[in-house]
Order: sequence, then structure tokens, then C-alpha cells
Amino acid sequence: MANFQAVPQQVLKNIPPTFTDDWKSVLKRPGTYSIFDEDAWRLIVPNNEGGVEKGLQARLIGMWGGQDGGQRLNVTTTKPVAGLSIELVSETPIAPHLWLWCITANWRQCLTKPIDAGLVGVTTVVEPNRPAGSVFAGELPLRITPEGAFGTNLPNWSGGTADQTRDAIMAEAQRQNVMLDTQVAYLLATCQHECGFRPIREGQFGGRAAQGSEPFRRGLSYYPYFGRGYVQLTHKRNYASYGLRLSIPLVEDPDLALEPDVALFVLVHGVTNGSFGTAMTHFINARRTDFVGARHSVNGVDRAEHIAQIAHTWLTWIRANQPNLFERGFQAPAAGRPHP
Repeated sequence: MANFQAVPQQVLKNIPPTFTDDWKSVLKRPGTYSIFDEDAWRLIVPNNEGGVEKGLQARLIGMWGGQDGGQRLNVTTTKPVAGLSIELVSETPIAPHLWLWCITANWRQCLTKPIDAGLVGVTTVVEPNRPAGSVFAGELPLRITPEGAFGTNLPNWSGGTADQTRDAIMAEAQRQNVMLDTQVAYLLATCQHECGFRPIREGQFGGRAAQGSEPFRRGLSYYPYFGRGYVQLTHKRNYASYGLRLSIPLVEDPDLALEPDVALFVLVHGVTNGSFGTAMTHFINARRTDFVGARHSVNGVDRAEHIAQIAHTWLTWIRANQPNLFERGFQAPAAGRPHP
């Protein structure tokens, strides 16, 4: 008997010492995940086209069982797929009769539609009435998805400088009908505080290199659905919710939340509509401006007064530089003094 199985996340947290240094490096890399829903029975492998924000992507799969003599199986595809790499990580099983395989896709042309194929386990040695290469483990549907997000209702935004991101946030606020300057000021303050106007992974601030924070992330109970984006989309339920809303496979490819267009939509929609807490509009509306309380729309009271001060600064900037772009909200009180 043999079949495909999910790889325990514990393997990534404590990589076996028997693995080579090269494989240890691959398994420690952000973007290498064990994401396989056995109930759905389909493996999603994102394409790698050299995207800056997501980085290299790889998916892990386990093959349990083997031939009658105990030999492990090989994993291959049911049809040729250009640029697909299927590699055995180690001849040493990661658990009894469970071998670890790493799958990557490098489709050099611009991929905008998924490619469907299948994975099978095949014999490695000859057995009576069964030559080597015979299918031994049933097919696992395989889908190679585009590296970027091709969903519905996404803004036209591919990232830029801090100033360009500021302008993109203001444009997306208008697109989502967030029209009070006080509300927009708080969105800008949130983005500045959470990520410095760059979509990031949890535990990373500023620069692109995130590998140093990967051991921290793997210790999180909600790994691999840790915070990503401009406002740190976190937990599988939120990835599932926005994946459904935007028609993109966020659960199977959570690093899509790092794509600037996805991150921008999630920032404006999530904070405004209460996806992560109490909606910002409860605290900031035409009758009140509570920049301190508005932190409940993202993360409780964490650094609430500090972010409120940033919001006051942005509100001053908006009223000086974009006086006709948004409706004038309630005159905000001094930072740290929420309006009753």
C-alpha cells in the first residue's frame, strides 16, 4: 500500500539532521510550506516567475508506504509539465515509511491560468508482473497556479515607494467608498506602523530579506497563516475569507497576501469593515474621531496612542495637500484624548 500524505509541520520546525545542508537551506526558506488539505485531495503548487514580494515558492508532500519489499516509490506526473521539479529530499524517511518530496514550478512564460496535472507514486524496482515505473499509489490531482493574484475586485497596484503607496491607499479608499479624511488618515497611519508602507511577513520590518525571522514564524501556533501584507492578515479563517471574497487561492498560497494589490485591498477593506476586530467606522465617522480606540480595528490596544499620533500627522498632511480629495471628518482631538 502507498498514498500521498501531508507533511507534519514539525518537520519544518525541527529539520532532521540527516538532511544535507542544501536541503536544510531550502526547507528553512520562506515560501517552502507544507500545505496539503487531505480532505480536498489536491496539491496546489504556485509558479515561480521571479516575483519580488513572495520570493521562491515550494510545496512539500509525503509519500507513505512502498513496494511489497519495502522499497520507497518515486513520485512523478501523469503528463509532462514544463518547468516542474519533483525532488526527493532524503532517502531517510521523516517518519516510519514516510518520504519527503519537494515540488517547485518554474514556468518561464507569463502564466495567467492554472495548469492541471496529477502526481502518482511509481515503483522503483522490478517485482513479479510489475516492471519498474508501474503506478503503485493512486493519483493526486496537481494544480500549478500563477505566481500573482488574478482575482476579482483587485485594485490596479503593483507596488512602489512609500509616497506611491500613500497615494495608492488614498485611491483605494476612494474606490471602496471610504471618503472621510479622518478615516484615510488612520489607514495611512496603520500602514506606516504595521509595515513601513511595504508588504511584509510577520516578524519582518522594512527590508525584503525575511529568512532570519522564519524560525520565529515556525514557532507560531497559526503557522503558515502568519501575518502578511500591509496590515498583517493572520489566521487561516481570514485567509479563507479573503480568498473567497477575491476569488484567489489564499489558503493554498498564503504568500499571495504579500502581493501589493491583495495587500492594498485587505488593508482598506479589513480595517474599515471590521475583519480583524471592531470596524474603524465605529470609532471614526462623521460624528466622532477616536484615533486611539480605532486600534481595535486591527490589534486591540497595541501601540494605540502611538498610532493615533501618526494619524493626526497624516490628517494634517491630507488637509494641507489634498483638501478637496476627501470629505472633512470630525475635527480630531489631541492624540491620547479620544472623543467621548
